[in-house]
Amino acid sequence: MPECIDVIRGSFLSLYRGAVSDPLRTRIAVSETRNILVMPSLVRDGDSQISLKVVSIYPDLGEGRRAVNATVLLVDGSDGQVRAVMDGTSLTALRTGAVSGLSCTYLARRGSKVLGMIGAGGQSFQQVSGVVSGTGVDTVRVFSRKVEKSRTLARRCEAELGVQADAVENVKECVAGCDVIVTATTSRTPVFDGSMVQEGTHVIAIGSFTPDSREVDSRLISRSSIFVDSKEACLAEAGDLLIPIGEGVIDAGAIRGELSALAAGKTAGRRDDAEITFFKSVGLPFEDNTTGWLIYRKALASGKGSWAEI
Repeated sequence: MPECIDVIRGSFLSLYRGAVSDPLRTRIAVSETRNILVMPSLVRDGDSQISLKVVSIYPDLGEGRRAVNATVLLVDGSDGQVRAVMDGTSLTALRTGAVSGLSCTYLARRGSKVLGMIGAGGQSFQQVSGVVSGTGVDTVRVFSRKVEKSRTLARRCEAELGVQADAVENVKECVAGCDVIVTATTSRTPVFDGSMVQEGTHVIAIGSFTPDSREVDSRLISRSSIFVDSKEACLAEAGDLLIPIGEGVIDAGAIRGELSALAAGKTAGRRDDAEITFFKSVGLPFEDNTTGWLIYRKALASGKGSWAEI
């Protein structure tokens, strides 16, 4: 995770320098709940790196079936040849966790110790890993509607990350007194009351990705300093912001900055220990690009993976 956070930081700096071509992703609505996302990317910093990710999101398949499936294709910009095809589901979790961890370096309070993790699905472990790497958090509370999944995640966090982790019984217990809160759910409506969040908390929302769904309420948004991975993408997709804007609670000008400007030192992050910071990440294709190429190069160096003729 620390290595991935460094790569993600570099990719946001590339974005700031204008070395990234990252069209807004295409969303194909199969039904009200089922979606296909297509995400291309070109990074021109040094060697040209190209990627294409296809994601299927089917949250209604039921227990035991994966709701999110993704595949990433890597194309060498120098000759147009396909270099790799890899699982995009674990890659997505890794790079999204790294983005959350990177946000913490600019927006979380120094000395943050307690993380409230809402959601225990496929993204959640890497979210914890990213926040731990970005802050030094040593205590994790996990809440999910599926208690056994919460317990499984807590045990994994203890075993692999060396933190104290507990599955808690309700969302209020998960949120109260936290330094950092992450929401990684498939909920279409807010998962906690924004008045529960104490001053100085850094809140990260990564789950919702459509204009009519959100994980946090307008009360929290009205109390927060707002940062995003991409203003353009969030104002096209992020119900966490679009719904409060539609209600007149905030306007688009309430977004204080993008992660690329934070990384470049062109936007100030957290201003004081009492400020509530909110970071919305909808996920950007160049994150898959740079993380995928990192994985590819490490695979070549370590002899992982299988060669195939296509």
